[in-house]
Amino acid sequence: MRLALILFTVCTATAVGQFEGDWTLNAPKSELKIPAMGGRALIERGRDGEYRYLYEVIHESAPPVRVVKESGTLPPGQFSVDASGKVLTILAGSDKMVFDKLAASTLVQPGKPVEQTFGPGAVYEYRFQLKAGEYCKGRVEPKDGGVNGAFYGPDGARLYNLNGAAAQSREFGIEAPVDGIYRLTLRSPAKSAKSVTVKVEAVIPAVERVPAGPSKQKASSPRIESLRKAVEAGDRDAVAAFWRAVEKEGTPLVERPDQTSPDDLVTFLWRGTPATRNVLVVWFPYSLAKPNDYSMVRLGATDVWYRTVPIHRGARFAYQLSPNDPLDTDLETNTQRDATAQADPLNRHPWFDNSFSSKFEYQSAVEMPDARPQPYVAKRAGVPEGKVEKSSIKSELLGNEHALSIYTPPGYATGGPPNGLLVVFDESAYLTLVPTPVILDNLLAEKKIPPMVAVLIANPNQATRTRELPPNPKFADFLNNELIPWIRQNYNVSTDPSKVVVAGSSFGGIASVYAGLRHPETFGNILCQSGSFWWIAPKPEPYAEPNYLAKEFVKSPKLPLRFYMDAGLFEGDLTGSGISILDPSRHMRDVLLAKGYEVHYQENVGGHDYLSWRGSLADGLLALVGTAN
Repeated sequence: MRLALILFTVCTATAVGQFEGDWTLNAPKSELKIPAMGGRALIERGRDGEYRYLYEVIHESAPPVRVVKESGTLPPGQFSVDASGKVLTILAGSDKMVFDKLAASTLVQPGKPVEQTFGPGAVYEYRFQLKAGEYCKGRVEPKDGGVNGAFYGPDGARLYNLNGAAAQSREFGIEAPVDGIYRLTLRSPAKSAKSVTVKVEAVIPAVERVPAGPSKQKASSPRIESLRKAVEAGDRDAVAAFWRAVEKEGTPLVERPDQTSPDDLVTFLWRGTPATRNVLVVWFPYSLAKPNDYSMVRLGATDVWYRTVPIHRGARFAYQLSPNDPLDTDLETNTQRDATAQADPLNRHPWFDNSFSSKFEYQSAVEMPDARPQPYVAKRAGVPEGKVEKSSIKSELLGNEHALSIYTPPGYATGGPPNGLLVVFDESAYLTLVPTPVILDNLLAEKKIPPMVAVLIANPNQATRTRELPPNPKFADFLNNELIPWIRQNYNVSTDPSKVVVAGSSFGGIASVYAGLRHPETFGNILCQSGSFWWIAPKPEPYAEPNYLAKEFVKSPKLPLRFYMDAGLFEGDLTGSGISILDPSRHMRDVLLAKGYEVHYQENVGGHDYLSWRGSLADGLLALVGTAN
């Protein structure tokens, strides 16, 4: 199968809506060099006006052609839709592909499974009629291959994708905020199922599924109390004026009524409808451990739902809001929450989003007034930029291949004094959520660190990450015996371990510490962000409790290593499971200090997320290799 990447955009507003949606190939009307048996196309528009698309053609006597475009513009003449809006034509070289608009399907009824022949290039739609507040519970079961899919609301907007591996049987849920027809569109992946069955197991009214929210809460917001008094006094415009002010300033509301308190009062808001029974503030880990403490209260008979929470000053965190939440924590309710949790519509600071994300697919960020500054994460005008190039390395030790992104600093030369070296795990996150090249550019422009080459290592997949990053001798040896020699052969970097930094977060954090323990002759500086020191070594390792690495450092002689470590104040153990970050990090810090190591330790007012790590990467580099100027 061929994969081609081409950028495009739709240029005229009048034609924009005509292109969007799913299309099926009309093979008899198409003009192709190689006859086709079938195919499909999908065109979506992002919030910024750009488009992405995919089309695939299944040939009779040649491999399928699958063309994917992530974003861009559509050149006039290459894509066109007829006057009826039901026929799409795509020109590619001498081929003319004609697609018909995907026909509406019949309604799927509870207890009546629909089985459909599938296959390469297939796309089918399933419809569900729901009333406001109802929850549709179902399952998608592919056979002999996989299916991808997405859910759409009555207005045609995509809600979220079908979660899970394409070839697995998957449970799904749709929650209806308004009356209407909801759709599930199933599409063929590269390895398509031969058939698929869609089942609706139940349609549950909100009154049977959703508990009512609490009637009162402990903390009191001055803004909310002022509104309450106005409403009780009969001020008919008070609520409308309140919402106008909130829309102007954004949410959540942050108040400081007590100057002596270490906390600010943070009030989350939701504008309810008659179908709203509760609203949960989804803030990991707190609300999932104690959902009743983060469930909103309704202000009288108004549409104002709110929850005021005392939060430590200077916090930085991300959250979602989940209307009509089950207010529970088992697996069944997790599926329901996935169908309702969404970004705060009044928050102006999206997190984890892109132009094509629906409101269910990103979070809202909060940076409270006293949050620790993150001065190096944004691009600056006039700052010289380093280069980022792509490569990969095959590992005989691991039996796999890792993609790499290599940053070289401005003015990099293959000769002359060697550069420092930064090795970072979780490549994609450290290119985007933690903008490592931008951070290095800014630090170098201020001459805060010496010139450095950075090598960012990708994970082949999530399962490989879970296997390789926690203390794993083979992975540490891959870094030392295969990756580092490759870097030194191809880039002008130092062989002095005091000028080499290995860095990562979570599993990447514990991997960086273990790399230093196993190969101190190479990695002299360890930058560990929220390291997963809770990790318990598997059998036959005798340790059956957390902080395996702390015990290993107790046994080890002192090594030529320097450490930067951080953890978040919101990374505590709320469930008693021991799977936490803060306490094991403090313990690891104390063990290292007792052994005589130089340790720079920092606690962020934040959680287990890149919102904190994007700032503390620079803190770690300054602590370990910063220049004294």
